[in-house]
Amino acid sequence: MCLPLTSCCFCVKLDVGAKIISIINLVFSVVIAMLYGTAAMMPSYVAETRKIVYAIVANVAMFEIIIGSLLIYGVFGKKPRLILPWLITSWVFCVSLLALSIFGTILIVLKYTRDQETKSEVSTMSSVYCLYALTLYYFAAVVNSRREEMLFDDHTESSQGLMRREFGIKFPI
Repeated sequence: MCLPLTSCCFCVKLDVGAKIISIINLVFSVVIAMLYGTAAMMPSYVAETRKIVYAIVANVAMFEIIIGSLLIYGVFGKKPRLILPWLITSWVFCVSLLALSIFGTILIVLKYTRDQETKSEVSTMSSVYCLYALTLYYFAAVVNSRREEMLFDDHTESSQGLMRREFGIKFPI
């Protein structure tokens, strides 16, 4: 699903890059949750539809905080199975953000927006969503490469057989 990488940002090892990405992801999730959470509680002069959108974004950011915490624990603790939920979530977010970006661009091209303020807001959000989706895809590629590196490493729980469990019942014959 992601591009296999051997280093992060062309000079940093995947281990360090994944740790930096996990911390950046958690910090941005906390900031987004705080900003949009307070924006959702604005006074009545803000439209109710905007408040609902702000509340949804704040809830998604809270979910991302939980998944980001799993990512930090998985990257720092060398537990590749805890990295997988963040990878799946980031892939879903990438696809969703790119779809929203394309939808916003289509709205601008079809001249669905009536006033200049709405058009500039839609174009700004489309470009920000596209940029964020591409950045998130690169982050997912780095973290996925680190996860695969951990799976083949000798000092992780997956190489020691701690992740394998047998679910069948064995009867002596």
